[in-house]
Amino acid sequence: MSILFEQQTTILVIGLIGAALIAGCLVQTGKKVFIPVFFLWVAMIACASLMEMSIVTPTEKVRDAVHYFGAVLQSNNKAKVLETITDIRPEMKRRASFILDTVELDSVSIKDPIEVIFFDAPQTHCHAKFNIVVTGRLKKGGYGGGDRFAAFLVLDLIQEEDGKWRVADYEAYDPRGEQAGRLVEPI
Repeated sequence: MSILFEQQTTILVIGLIGAALIAGCLVQTGKKVFIPVFFLWVAMIACASLMEMSIVTPTEKVRDAVHYFGAVLQSNNKAKVLETITDIRPEMKRRASFILDTVELDSVSIKDPIEVIFFDAPQTHCHAKFNIVVTGRLKKGGYGGGDRFAAFLVLDLIQEEDGKWRVADYEAYDPRGEQAGRLVEPI
C-alpha cells in the first residue's frame, strides 16, 4: 500500500485505466448508470492523489535528505557539509573537511531513482543507493579545469534524535552498480 503514497504516477495510471474501462462500458452498453460511476471514479482518484501529496513516507524523507546533501555539497559550504555527517563518525568529518579544503565543486547531480533500504523496524537506519555525477576542480595549483567524477554511491544514513538524516558512511562503486566493483576516489 505504501507504493501508492510514494509516487503519484501509480495513482494516476490506475485512475486512467479505470476511467477508460468505465468509459468503454458506457459506450458499449449505452447505460446512463456509468456516467455517475465515471465521475465518482474521477473524484476518488483526485482524492487519492491529494492524499499522496499530503502523506510523506519515510522513503520520501530519505530521498529529500539525499537531494539536500547534494545541494549542500554543491554550495561548498564546509560548515553545512559537516553538519550533514553524524557526530559518531569523526573520521568522516575529518575526511570531508580535507576534501572541501582541497576541492571546489561546480555541480553535484544526483540521478533518480534513489533506492532506499531500511534495516530496522523504527526506520531510523538505512542505505540510499543512487548514481551521482560531481564536477569540480582543485582549489590551489595543479590542473585549473574541471574534472568529472561519476559513481554509484551507497550512503549509510542514520536518523538522529533531532529528526534529521545524517551520513554515517558511504561507499563509491563504478557507475554501473555494486556488481561492477568499488572505485578509488580521486582525492
